[in-house]
Amino acid sequence: MKPKKPLSLRDGAIMLAGVLLIGFVGGLASGILADRPGSAAFWTTVAFTVVMMAAVLGVSFWWWRRLDEAAREAHKWAWYWGGSMGMLIGVVLLVVLTTRPADIVIPASFGQTPADLLGAGMIAILGFQLIGYGLAWAWWWFGRR
Repeated sequence: MKPKKPLSLRDGAIMLAGVLLIGFVGGLASGILADRPGSAAFWTTVAFTVVMMAAVLGVSFWWWRRLDEAAREAHKWAWYWGGSMGMLIGVVLLVVLTTRPADIVIPASFGQTPADLLGAGMIAILGFQLIGYGLAWAWWWFGRR
């Protein structure tokens, strides 16, 4: 797929502002909806979250279509290798935590309920993947300079 037009500094600023606005509105609405009881509030939260994620995906498509081939290849390479290494770290932690539970003390800040612990684990895996992605992306670019 050939890029429509190259990204300019203005395009990057517009994209960043759009994503920040989506994040702000999504966070504000999630905070307001989080304390509402009942089925209607739950489904409103689900629907709103889907709309926000669709908006972010739309910005991602817009951004991707304006990248040149080298930038696309760097992101694909970093996604595969960095994300894979991040998942690998997560799998190692999962195996250690599940095979040696008596030897592991989980900090209270991670949460007390199963939902809290699941959320903390998902955030940890995402963090490992993002760090791996960033390192792999930098490696790809520095290797071609």
